[in-house]
Amino acid sequence: MQAKIDEADFLIKKLELTPHIEGGYYKRYYQSKNIITREDNIKRKAGSAIYYLLKKGEFSAWHSILSDEIWHYYQGGLLKIYEIKKDGSLIEHLLGNSLINNKASYSIVIESGSIFAAQLIEGDYILTGCSLHPEFSFDDFILYSKDDMLSKYPKYSSIIQQFYLNI
Repeated sequence: MQAKIDEADFLIKKLELTPHIEGGYYKRYYQSKNIITREDNIKRKAGSAIYYLLKKGEFSAWHSILSDEIWHYYQGGLLKIYEIKKDGSLIEHLLGNSLINNKASYSIVIESGSIFAAQLIEGDYILTGCSLHPEFSFDDFILYSKDDMLSKYPKYSSIIQQFYLNI
């Protein structure tokens, strides 16, 4: 009798995903050849795209980037994305199959400079895509510690404490 292959592990192998520093697994599959200059005079490629997968029990830790990020639902469960905007307001997004869950969306836009985290709330995994404009660069990536987040946003402490890495 052949053992059943875990679908998330199959996708990780098939798509050649590797662990991401924020949690989950990813692979960049597209990077624009066009160069743009941001408002701060930093040059970046016009855009990039990744596959991103989270398994049950995993999360994407609190982080921010200097690019607009569009999340796309591909398959799997339901993802809750917590976004703290520059004005300090908290928005909760649901990414998933909107034909099954009318509160979910097939795509979510996270604005440049927002701080955000994500968690699978239904299912065993979720496969998403993230398109970034301008491109993703680790030079523009900030991973926040629990202390940083709690000092900046104490009113969200119950949510913040769920999604931090020991950094």
